[in-house]
Amino acid sequence: MSEPQLDDIEAFEAKGTARKLPAGWLLLFWGLIVFGAYYLWAYTPALGGWSQSQDLEGNGAAASSNLLATILFTAIPTIAAVLIILTQRKKKG
Repeated sequence: MSEPQLDDIEAFEAKGTARKLPAGWLLLFWGLIVFGAYYLWAYTPALGGWSQSQDLEGNGAAASSNLLATILFTAIPTIAAVLIILTQRKKKG
């Protein structure tokens, strides 16, 4: 016969996150919204004035700003991932 606890679906639900989202998911959610808003502004011709021909002619974004953007788009997610991992380890310990 089947055991009663296997038939109870509420026994399989996470109790700690039943009412609120984990910090990592919130960070990902808001980070994607902020990145999307920046990307929309920076690369939509009607909003930010970007065009591919300007970049090809050299009148587009400066190399230093492109380097800074590359570093930030690499460093920020890395820092966020490390913070999420450290937060999860504190909860387990």
